[in-house]
Amino acid sequence: MIASEAVKERVQIPLNPESLSAERIGYLDGLVHQARTAAAVFTQFNQEDVDRIVKAMVLAGLEQAQHLARLAVEETKLGVMEDKVIKNMVASEFVYNYVKDKRTVGIIRNLPERNLVEMAEPIGVLFSLTPITNPTSTVLFKCIMAIKTRNAVVFSPHPKAWHCCAEAVRIMYETALKHGAPEGVFTCLESPTLPDNAYLMKHKDVGLIDATGGPGMVKAAYSSGKPALGVGPGNTPVYLEKTADLNTAVVDIIISKTFDNGTICASEQTVVIDDEIYDEVLKKFADLGAHICSGKETKLLERAVIDPQTGFMQPMAVGQKATDIARFVGLSVKSSTKLLIAPIQGVGREHPLSVEKLFPVLAVYRAKSVGEALRVCVDVNHAGGLGHTAVIFSRNEDVIRKFGNVINAGRIIVNSPGSVGALGSVYNDLAPTFSFGCGTGGGNSTTDNVNVFHYLNVKRVARRTQNHMWFRVPNQIYFNMNAVENLRQFPSLSTIIVTNPSLERIGHVDIVRRHICPKTHVHVQVIPDAEPEVKVILQGVEALNFYKADQIIALGGGSVIDAAKIMKLKYESPEADLEYLAAPFLDLRKRVIQYPTEKTNRARLIAISTTSGTGSEITPFAVLIDKDLGRKVTLADYSLTPDVAIVDPQFVMSMPKSLTADTGVDCLTHALEAGVSTFASAYTDSNAMQAIRLVFKYLPIAYKHPNDEEARCMMHNAACIAAMAFSNASVGLNHALAHAFGARFGVAHGRANALMLPHVIAYNASVPTKFMPSPYTKGYVAHKKYATVADLLGLGGHSVDEKVKNLIAATAQLLDELEFPQSIAELGISKKEFEQAVPDLVKIAVDDPSWRSNPRMPLMSEMAELFWKAYEGRGTAKAADSLQEQTK
Repeated sequence: MIASEAVKERVQIPLNPESLSAERIGYLDGLVHQARTAAAVFTQFNQEDVDRIVKAMVLAGLEQAQHLARLAVEETKLGVMEDKVIKNMVASEFVYNYVKDKRTVGIIRNLPERNLVEMAEPIGVLFSLTPITNPTSTVLFKCIMAIKTRNAVVFSPHPKAWHCCAEAVRIMYETALKHGAPEGVFTCLESPTLPDNAYLMKHKDVGLIDATGGPGMVKAAYSSGKPALGVGPGNTPVYLEKTADLNTAVVDIIISKTFDNGTICASEQTVVIDDEIYDEVLKKFADLGAHICSGKETKLLERAVIDPQTGFMQPMAVGQKATDIARFVGLSVKSSTKLLIAPIQGVGREHPLSVEKLFPVLAVYRAKSVGEALRVCVDVNHAGGLGHTAVIFSRNEDVIRKFGNVINAGRIIVNSPGSVGALGSVYNDLAPTFSFGCGTGGGNSTTDNVNVFHYLNVKRVARRTQNHMWFRVPNQIYFNMNAVENLRQFPSLSTIIVTNPSLERIGHVDIVRRHICPKTHVHVQVIPDAEPEVKVILQGVEALNFYKADQIIALGGGSVIDAAKIMKLKYESPEADLEYLAAPFLDLRKRVIQYPTEKTNRARLIAISTTSGTGSEITPFAVLIDKDLGRKVTLADYSLTPDVAIVDPQFVMSMPKSLTADTGVDCLTHALEAGVSTFASAYTDSNAMQAIRLVFKYLPIAYKHPNDEEARCMMHNAACIAAMAFSNASVGLNHALAHAFGARFGVAHGRANALMLPHVIAYNASVPTKFMPSPYTKGYVAHKKYATVADLLGLGGHSVDEKVKNLIAATAQLLDELEFPQSIAELGISKKEFEQAVPDLVKIAVDDPSWRSNPRMPLMSEMAELFWKAYEGRGTAKAADSLQEQTK
């Protein structure tokens, strides 16, 4: 609340406590000590105790409202006694109505759906500065706030309002004490000075400075190094727009600007009036007791009430009646004049009356358009009132919205008086207050009407919350020999088969064709047998559009199925930006980008896998190569998951041994990593464990006896089952390392996985250097889950460590059976070449999202160490020794 002292405080007031005597310091320390003791006792009070005291204080404030108002006017010589009575009653009754049911002790809010409880913690000792403009009402308000929140207050009133404030503090204190409040809960400085304020602002036992006063005082509070609540200067612009209810608007503005002789800093300062209604509005003002100044009178007025040196209001006018100001200036007005209205032509120093005027003088401006009106209101807002208050009278919602958008004000009052409207709870549902926060525009920490919650520390008791999880796979999966026959049940007018040349050559495409409805038009889109490029995708989309396809059959390995997924995405949503959709994320539910949901076209995607490893036929992932950017683009979204998966082993019977081994180990790695993932669940674990069991049993048979139908069938199923696990639990560090190494040295993905796998198991089974944060797991369980795998495989062992060693040994033995190289060195990569590559490999692995669900958070140094272990070779003994070293 800005008053006459505020004019002087536009320049920062130096606050120097060094001039205080030892006796004065002892006095001030005594006040704070009393307050600190009271605050300590207050922490033991419950909500019922607090509410009982508050209610008694409110009743006392209402009973003494007139007495305190009279004292305030007599002492300060500002304002209107009747209006100050209303202020005191608002500060008591209206504030009580707002706070009475609000919990401020113990649990104040319980959010069970978020496992969150909010609890109140008192601040302790408040040092409160009060203004000359609203002295007693501000004291009443702050006393109620303090008791409601179990805080103690040391008051420092404005020196010219000390007696009335001290009386208000006395009434509140005696009432509170009578009803059980601790002694010393309120104290009031006698003969307060600026050095007193400076000392108390920096006092070690003061928890919060509550500064309602001039800008210099507020700035000193914020500069003290203590937490502070402050207010800012107001210069309220008003837009009176042509659609407004003019009778209501004019009366509301008069009520507001004359209320307590304009001492509330939210009162109207400059009214911008549309040209079409300008003359009518001024006539209505005149009819209701306003004096409309001529140009000459406006000049006289501005020279008298605005300091030409500072550009701010003169203290002598603050809080005075319009007739007294007119007499001082030399204007001839009626004795019944309520308000002086001065037309101005602009905003700024050359238009002195466009600034804040805490007295019943109102500037008006004639605007030719809405645009001009908004511009002038913004100029007024920026001329000393940023963040405070603005008012609009209009019935045009579009204009109201524009006004709200362009004005920087914590309170934008619509079709109501500015001063009383901003106080809250009279004309609107704003929190009732006597401290207007102005946000950063006014140099404050909040734009709120300062209320009970600003006098509390809120503690949040956050219980562990496990986010919901999911298990999502295609709703139709057909498996075992001749499962392709199920194609007949899917009607289609136009189907495109996406495949690669070799599969067309060996007759797999013909098998698929035979089971498609004869009436269906079928087109075969042959693509290279490699990770798809952008141009391949676009060619496929072009074919889909040309044939108006309603069904896509992806026949091939992971690359072909990935290509088909992306083709479908671009076909159904042509505007989809693949680079944008590939943005990295940590949690699928919280990622920044969203995949398109509106479809231009619709097509069913049926995936038929011809390898037993990637599991792409049921996963929500797809990878393509962007040669222009020189990198892989990974897409991940459940909308990419095929609609139907067909897992028919007849399409893998002819897989060569090396591909059988590579894809089989890829499948094993998927299952092992999903099993220990931080996103693992009972649903994914069951699939991961079954896939691991099938791989260990059937992969060696499928490798050595390619024509063994059962082994091929079980391995094909294992790949799909493992994909069910990792498409919902993700993979881990092994994949991140393999991706980096395989891409750099052109090594098949399954082979790269094999080189890393024993070392990563040993690494994850040891005590982590750094744990991976995860709400889904309790404690570190990776080693225990590996031990469970060992039990499932019947590997033996009496302790968890023994079982993990046996699993590592069994994995190494399986890899040997599949004739994988034991080390990177065996691939013919020299140590020098590898050494040069390791830093880049680590950087690439760090950027790979796969490790983010690894049970152990890998450090870059540990990634480098794992690369070197893979270079040197696994060997059963080496892997076991590695585990032993890491668990020491």
